[in-house]
Amino acid sequence: MDNSVIDISGESYNLSNISRNSNVPYWRHQQVYSFSEINSATNQQRVFYKTFKFNFLGGIYTDLDGNTNYAFVLLFDLLKEFDNHKNVARLERELKELKVNYPKTKTYCVSHFIKKLEEHNLREESERIRRQENYYDDYSGYDQQKLGFQFRAKLNLNDEDAALLNKIWNPANNFFNIEFCAIEIIKFYLSVIKRLDERCKKDSSSLNEELSKIADTIAQKHYNYKPGSSNYKYSKDTVVGELHSNIFKYCENTVRDSFGHKRKLNTDLQYISNTVKEEYEERIITRLNKVVQIYAPTINDPDESTDYELNIQNTTRWKIKFDEFTNKFNKDSEKFINQIISLGVSNRDNPSVENVFYDASKFIAVHNKEAALTLYVYYIHYYLKSVKFDHKPLGLAVQKTLFKNGDQFDDFQAVINQFIQDKDLEKALKAVQNVYTARRKKIQLDRDAIQQVHEKHSGTVELLNEYLRDEDEHEDLKTELVINPELEKQVVSKNNSIDVSLYDSLLNFTKIQQDILDSFSKANFSVLQTDFEAFAKSKGMFKNQLIESINEICYETLDDVLIEEEDDFYIINENYYNRILAK
Repeated sequence: MDNSVIDISGESYNLSNISRNSNVPYWRHQQVYSFSEINSATNQQRVFYKTFKFNFLGGIYTDLDGNTNYAFVLLFDLLKEFDNHKNVARLERELKELKVNYPKTKTYCVSHFIKKLEEHNLREESERIRRQENYYDDYSGYDQQKLGFQFRAKLNLNDEDAALLNKIWNPANNFFNIEFCAIEIIKFYLSVIKRLDERCKKDSSSLNEELSKIADTIAQKHYNYKPGSSNYKYSKDTVVGELHSNIFKYCENTVRDSFGHKRKLNTDLQYISNTVKEEYEERIITRLNKVVQIYAPTINDPDESTDYELNIQNTTRWKIKFDEFTNKFNKDSEKFINQIISLGVSNRDNPSVENVFYDASKFIAVHNKEAALTLYVYYIHYYLKSVKFDHKPLGLAVQKTLFKNGDQFDDFQAVINQFIQDKDLEKALKAVQNVYTARRKKIQLDRDAIQQVHEKHSGTVELLNEYLRDEDEHEDLKTELVINPELEKQVVSKNNSIDVSLYDSLLNFTKIQQDILDSFSKANFSVLQTDFEAFAKSKGMFKNQLIESINEICYETLDDVLIEEEDDFYIINENYYNRILAK
């Protein structure tokens, strides 16, 4: 039988009787699916329905003379109003009066009441109604919502465990919806319940007895039911189920904690009575906490696919593994890189995945420079996939650790800029290996100038050789060509390909950096930010990049930054400038 369809077409009516009752407009029998059926009624029928409903809510129950369409429309009207007021007791009272005074609606009142409660996630209330109305067998799909039914075959549960789990509804939250998590929670719960029962038996009791005593207190103190009454009996059964669900929440929170999932379920009972809370704490929670603490290590670690799902749900969960890797780091940089890459893969759809590599790059910088640059490239790789690209540059302290001079910084910046353009990860990783390769300076010699000097001073060389032979004519001396240092300077100056820097050679400024410092000197050590930015763009660089590279080079000498920001200008302290000049 489909409870979503109300079939009342099997009844017959005597039109002569209907006509004798002028107070109830005749409404031909039809299937009623919702309150919207009132829209198909005539104006006279709608006016009567309003009066009928008003009287019903006032405790006056009109004889419908067989026109039960009005009663079924009222059923859906009351269910519809519940969506707004959400008062379970009110709806329960209204439907009770409806099914008593209009018996044809009884089955439908119960089934649709249960369905409405479950739509609002009021499962404990719906279970109470089922028990109260003995409605289990007629409810399609009810058993399928029980954990015992859902997991019996999958976990090969025995009858006892299946019956125990059938006291609990499927939580249907994001964490439990991951199958691995659900299985671990259920296994842990069954283990905890058995151990909890053993502890109660040591005190000459049992878990069922303890829960029953608490349920008795709740039925009397919270609901004010008299012992032995039908309401008392049903409330006790319902409360025992609620307490099992609460214990299940404690077990799920333990699994969540074991899996590094920070969001926890609320385990507070809904009952405000201090007597209830104290009794529950004493009889159950104190024992439960001890059992949970002892058996928590038996929970299996999440597998790879579960890790992936949990990382999406909890964007900072990666920090647990990250801290584990950094705490156990033993100078094996290659192993650390592989661990971080693996952590990144398991967080690939985590919107915060790039932070894994950024923090890893900062950590490894003091141990292995190339490893730090490699991880920073991975950081850019993942950031390029994000919706908003706004990457964080390496901090000044890290830059100071990684780069000895501006050339190394510029080389790495060039790698990053190229990677942002072509997004070729393998190419960028290979390029990182060349950042710390020692540069060999090429010196081009002017061969014509050397030949001219050689011819000009050839006589002098021959004369010197004669003197040397005369001084030691008994030794077989192999002579070499010696060029006067002054003459060598003449060759260099004539070639004019090597410029003399105004600045301390130890600082190793690049040509662009020297030009910037020269511009500050000519501008009385104060340059407009807009002019500076235009200069940087003309060189194909960012202004902040240039400033930071110069400040980093000078930091060790000055123990302070050289270029500072003041209003709309960049300024240099003249004393600082004099300290970086060549001595």
